[in-house]
Amino acid sequence: MKIEFDVKLTAKDLYLFNMYQAYRGMQGILSLILPVLIFICAAYNWENVKLGTSLLNIGIGILFLIYIPVSLWLRSAKKVRTNEVLSKPLHYTFTEEEICVSQGEEHAEFKWENIYRMITMCGLVLIYTNRINAYIISKKQIENQYKGLESLAKSKLEKYRIRMK
Repeated sequence: MKIEFDVKLTAKDLYLFNMYQAYRGMQGILSLILPVLIFICAAYNWENVKLGTSLLNIGIGILFLIYIPVSLWLRSAKKVRTNEVLSKPLHYTFTEEEICVSQGEEHAEFKWENIYRMITMCGLVLIYTNRINAYIISKKQIENQYKGLESLAKSKLEKYRIRMK
């Protein structure tokens, strides 16, 4: 079985991947818990402190909530726009033996046993080559080949290394 397709990474795809990476770690958890605690403290102390202090606390809480998503969006948009590698389509070839990713004269090949994990989330297929780095494929761009890719991956990867729906 051989599956081939081209995928062009968009700012939205990179943003969703970065959000996933940011919020599944301790930084992401703290960036959600801390504003909630700040809002609770502001509400609890509303009558005991000056109005300006309470509004400042609420403003800091809102800043914590929106800083990471906004900064990740701006970085993702800039990276896709300015990075020559990310702005051009990648050609993927999946066979029984390996995965080949190419762009122009450059190419990388990975044996199935070297794939760290393969998951789908938020309309993306993520092919991790290690714990942090992944190839990002939009499911919308490969909707005709997705079922074939899913069955090939399930036949080649151990069950604990794959989460595709």
